[in-house]
Amino acid sequence: MPIPSTRPDVATNGGAHGTLHAPGPPPPRRWWRRLPSVRTAIIALVVLLAAGLAVGPRLKSWLAAPPPPGLLVASGRIEGRVTTLTPKSSAWVNALHVDEGEAVKAGQVLATLDDQAQRERLRAAEAHVNALIDRLRAADSQLDMTERQVTLLVEQSSTSRQEAEIRLQRARFQAEQARREGERADMLVARELIAPQEAERARLASRVADHLEREAQAALATADKLLALAHLGERRLAIMRAERAALEREQQQARAQLDEQRSHVADFTIRSPIDGRVLTRTVERGERVGDGTPLFTLVDLDRLYVKIYVPEPSIGKVALGQEARVWVDAYPGRPFAARVSRVSQEAEFTPKNVETREERVKLVFAVEIALAENPDGVLKPGMPADAAIRWQPDVAWPARP
Repeated sequence: MPIPSTRPDVATNGGAHGTLHAPGPPPPRRWWRRLPSVRTAIIALVVLLAAGLAVGPRLKSWLAAPPPPGLLVASGRIEGRVTTLTPKSSAWVNALHVDEGEAVKAGQVLATLDDQAQRERLRAAEAHVNALIDRLRAADSQLDMTERQVTLLVEQSSTSRQEAEIRLQRARFQAEQARREGERADMLVARELIAPQEAERARLASRVADHLEREAQAALATADKLLALAHLGERRLAIMRAERAALEREQQQARAQLDEQRSHVADFTIRSPIDGRVLTRTVERGERVGDGTPLFTLVDLDRLYVKIYVPEPSIGKVALGQEARVWVDAYPGRPFAARVSRVSQEAEFTPKNVETREERVKLVFAVEIALAENPDGVLKPGMPADAAIRWQPDVAWPARP
């Protein structure tokens, strides 16, 4: 007797040939196999995308329209003049008032620094200047008193010498007269016209006159010595004046050092020198910074430029001052006036971000196009930009290259 099958898809038949298995229902098919048209469309789409990625750059170059004649068109990025702020001396960062990306005005406080050692140096410099001021005042008083003394001594010595010289002249006249009278008396005595006593008195008077002349000469010599001593006081005055001048120069040097120390302390307050925007802030509150350490880098939004690269065959068309226009993606229908502000004097290789090797081996010249204005600060450093240089003045500007 045949054994019935337990499988639902198998039927039994008790014939002479034994048990027969009947085929069951077909297995379910995947949905995408049921839709051959959808599968074919998906495969075709994938192939088209791959082909588009492969030939996209070439297709773009094929479809790109050439620039209008009389214009040089290139792409670049907006850049700005960067100002780096550093402290004059080492200090601690007490406070930070701005962060990266913030707009700042000229004179605005960006950070506050402080250092106790620097303030001590400032106080020492002030004390040194005050001490030199006191010394200079004392030197002025002493110099003034010495000048008066020397002036009086010179005047007195000069007067004494003049009087001694006058007495000497008088004594010489008297001595000469006495000698003549003595000689006359001797002659008269020889002729027995006068008594010998008269001749003796005349000779005595001549000797007295000679003595008075010698005294007058000694007095004149003494007056000369006193006058020379007074003139030595003038030399002492010259030395004192030189010492005072040296002291004054020392005071000026000390004042310069004091001003320098004050400038160090004043620079503890870091202020923005320009109207711009903070690009980077490299310090944090509580840090110790040394002299020359960069604290902030600022960019002047009113002095932006676009840097482009012009192929060597076309660089002869570019000149300083030529008119240019700049377009950015954020304002596609708004051209910004500009001029060529710098043309590199040396060629260089095209930057490495160019895709093909053929492009990389070409020589180009860097050209900077300065923007005439930045209304409301809408232009920012780093924005991609398209630039057109008009090297033929009669060419009309395009809507956008």
